[in-house]
Amino acid sequence: MGILKKLNILYCHGLGSSINCRHATQLQAFFEKQKDVYFERFLYKNPGSYDYVWNVNEWRRDIEERIDTTNDKWILMATSGACHPALNIAKHRKEKISGLFLMCPGTGLDMNFVDTIQPGALNYLMKKGFIKYPPSKHGHPALLSIDCLKEFLNTDICNNSEQAIDITCPVLTVHGVEDNTVPVENSERLMQRIASKCKEFHRIPGVDHYFDLDDQVLTKLGRLMDVIRENELPEKIGAKL
Repeated sequence: MGILKKLNILYCHGLGSSINCRHATQLQAFFEKQKDVYFERFLYKNPGSYDYVWNVNEWRRDIEERIDTTNDKWILMATSGACHPALNIAKHRKEKISGLFLMCPGTGLDMNFVDTIQPGALNYLMKKGFIKYPPSKHGHPALLSIDCLKEFLNTDICNNSEQAIDITCPVLTVHGVEDNTVPVENSERLMQRIASKCKEFHRIPGVDHYFDLDDQVLTKLGRLMDVIRENELPEKIGAKL
């Protein structure tokens, strides 16, 4: 794997969302004038529907298949539930990942998370075996089962007995302080455990799980990109995250 001429970015949307979500479009606009960046909004084979049970590790396989189509390394940028496969790939496929940008990562959860969809949803799931996850604006719905949620929780990188999470690439995580879907404290614990020496955690005040990437976040993202350029591109730019 040689030195990169461009930085390859793959953006992965979360559950209930789509490649046209706000983070995808905002990141596209941010990177479109950066000539050393290739940016792609990733389309899973099953982005979500009420006809097919969703599975997070199918998303992971889809992402791995995409990044394996080239010999280059990739920067994974992910929102919410998509951070689950992105983190696992960064841990187990280090040779392919040069950086992570995580937005409100859906990690460190338990089955009670289901009640954030709608009060009483967990009780309904236990009785019926399935629940429907509603789409966000421009998003895809999803069908969730008890088994797919157990797999999500059991393969969550935070739900293992290791104290440190063996991810060594540069990592930037941002999370809304008022998030009622995934508590901001989950991201704080995640970042404390990640082994990378180049990492930053930013709390965004006054916003919940659905937020825009403001100027402060984009400035931090720009610094992350400069660190990755320093590591990966021939003409290095000195920077610290």
